[in-house]
Amino acid sequence: MSGLYQIPALFLTAFCHAVVAYHMAEHKYSEKKFKIYGCIYIACFVSISGYGYVAGGTAGILSYAGIVLCTFLFSCIVSQDCFLKKCFLFITYFCLFSVLDNVLKLMIHLLLPQLSGAAGYYAAIVLRSAALLFLLVLYKRYAAEFLCFLTDRSRRWWNLALTALLFYLLQAAVSVLNARNVMPDVYLLLTFATISFIMCVVYGVVFSNISYMKRDAEAALVRQNAEYLSNRLSVLQNAEEANRRLRHDMRHHIDVIAEYAKIGDTAAILAYIGEYSTEISEAAVKRYSENRTINSILSAYADKARESGIDFLIRCNVPKELKVREIDLIALLGNLLENALHGCQESGKENKSIEIHIRLQNKRLIILCNNTCLDDLELADGLPAKKSIGISSILSVCRKYDGNLDYKIENETCSACAVLNL
Repeated sequence: MSGLYQIPALFLTAFCHAVVAYHMAEHKYSEKKFKIYGCIYIACFVSISGYGYVAGGTAGILSYAGIVLCTFLFSCIVSQDCFLKKCFLFITYFCLFSVLDNVLKLMIHLLLPQLSGAAGYYAAIVLRSAALLFLLVLYKRYAAEFLCFLTDRSRRWWNLALTALLFYLLQAAVSVLNARNVMPDVYLLLTFATISFIMCVVYGVVFSNISYMKRDAEAALVRQNAEYLSNRLSVLQNAEEANRRLRHDMRHHIDVIAEYAKIGDTAAILAYIGEYSTEISEAAVKRYSENRTINSILSAYADKARESGIDFLIRCNVPKELKVREIDLIALLGNLLENALHGCQESGKENKSIEIHIRLQNKRLIILCNNTCLDDLELADGLPAKKSIGISSILSVCRKYDGNLDYKIENETCSACAVLNL
């Protein structure tokens, strides 16, 4: 079969790789720019593969290495995930690709020996592409959210990448045996099936552990929410007690004002009313937002900032109901303010401040948090170089709602902007 005859199959394979790369990774570029890179990748893939089929021999082996490298570079360029996550996703995908390719070719050869070489080749290509796209749907539905939870846990990504590499090397070794016709086709098929089964079991255990850690983190957020609400309840109770005391003392205040009025001391009356007005203002409960969850979080951190001597400015304009889960709001806004509070406390500056701006605009929830920070705070790819678990949690929420998170440092102020598409 000539290399020219295989070109349509090569286009289908390259297109499948591009679709998987687009949906598996966190997008780095717009859809239009991705299509441009995708077209360049498909052209390179078809050119290298076509040359390998025509040349054969050593050139064929080198062309295979070339398309692997080309696919890996393409997946790295279009994704903004961390490098180790890119490695894990690519190795896992390529391992599945190779296993499916070998298994389907063996099954067609064993079960449909009457098919011609060209028909069997195209049947394997079509079935392999369909299987990979089906696995992609399963990944998006069940696994993608769990992997977002491990955003900056580099040690775990090392473990996952090495696990994927181990399975790839196993199936690669079997592929070499298949190419050299060392084992009967039935035994090769059983070997590939065994490797695939073990791989599924191991990955099932891995994702189960990640799921457990995610549920544990969400439980911690629920406890954090309870703390916010408890703090808010305490503030309300104290305010209610102060208001009750003021109402109880109202008769005494009126008597005092009446005595001043009898002697015509207008200045004393005005001074007394001013003092009383100040006391009422301090006892009043401040409401920062119509949304109960946002109001609770803002109230809690306004108190913390005041206790730490930090100026706290709030500008919030959101409706009572938002299409955001309460636990996600806590993870996002709570961690933003917690990081801002710590940033102010660690800055060592005399004048410290936090500004939080929250608004809903064109179905997008925009949260901008500015805070005094350390002079040597460094950023990498729009995020603090030393990312905490809190930032990972914020980033996970932003990605869940197809939004973004961006940090900037200017004039000794760290600005974090989180956007959620609702």
